[in-house]
Parts: sequence; C-alpha cells; structure tokens
Amino acid sequence: MKRKLLFLFVFAVGILVWSCGDDEPKVDLPGPIKDSKIYSYGITAPAGATVTLDKTLKLSDFTAIESFEKYVSKGILSTESYIDFIKVGSENIELKDVTLQVKSNQKINYNLGTITGNTKFILLNDLNFLQQVVNEMVSKKEIVLQLKYSSDNIISTESNLNLKIDITFDF
Repeated sequence: MKRKLLFLFVFAVGILVWSCGDDEPKVDLPGPIKDSKIYSYGITAPAGATVTLDKTLKLSDFTAIESFEKYVSKGILSTESYIDFIKVGSENIELKDVTLQVKSNQKINYNLGTITGNTKFILLNDLNFLQQVVNEMVSKKEIVLQLKYSSDNIISTESNLNLKIDITFDF
C-alpha cells in the first residue's frame, strides 16, 4: 500500500512539474543584426526665440529587427554614427546653447554648443552620448529625444540637424 501511495505521489509531482513548464514558444534567435536610421529635426526660428523640438525614437523604426524586436537585449553603436547640422540657404545662422536630451531621463543630455554652419559631430563624446540614447531606447523600446536651441536671427529657410544611428543589435 505504501508503495502505491509513494508511486502516486511521485507521479503527481511529476505531472505538476511537467505542467508548469515554459509556455513561451521557442524562437530561434538570429545572430547580431545591423541596421541604421536617420532622424532629422527641421530647424527654423523667429528672432530671439528659444525653440524646443521633440523627436520620437522607436526600436520598431529599425526594420531589420521587426520580428525580433521584443528579444533585443542590447544595441551597440557603430562608429559610422554621427550628428550633423546641414545649413540650407544663405541666411545667417547662429544657434546657441544647442542641446539634445532624452525627455524621460534628464541625465542623458548633450550640449552641442553654438552652431553657425555645416558641422559634423563624430568625436568620442558625441558617440558616447548616442550610445546612451541607444541604451535607453533598447530598455524602454521608445523614447523622446528633445532638441533645444536659441537664435537671435530669423531662420525661415529650414536647415536640418540629423542623427544617424547605426546599431548592431544583440538578442
């Protein structure tokens, strides 16, 4: 009798353990995937104004990872990434106190200083800031990157501040 009870107990525990198994379907994850995206801010300003522009950056913007988006564990920024300002037209442009900041995490901010013409930001500090932005985007899946600047001059012809984000995603 004790053997039968012991057998039933072991059988019941085995069924219980088996039924509590992982319900997630197994997904064959790929190796690292590389993708890039360019985000642009259109720069205009009335004279003497401080302008704030928001841009939403989403993990889903990177189409190469669309079916694996929820499995992304980290993103590694490539040195091909950059921030650049492209002046359009002949207007005198002087953007002062140009800053980029993740709206939900004010610790992730970067001061680009004063911009007066075509400029490319590719130094280590520039890339470190972009890596912080990528880290935040991977962890939150979506962030808002805020650009703030002031201008003493009227800027009516739209120029562009671009962020080229080139990432290798790991799963």
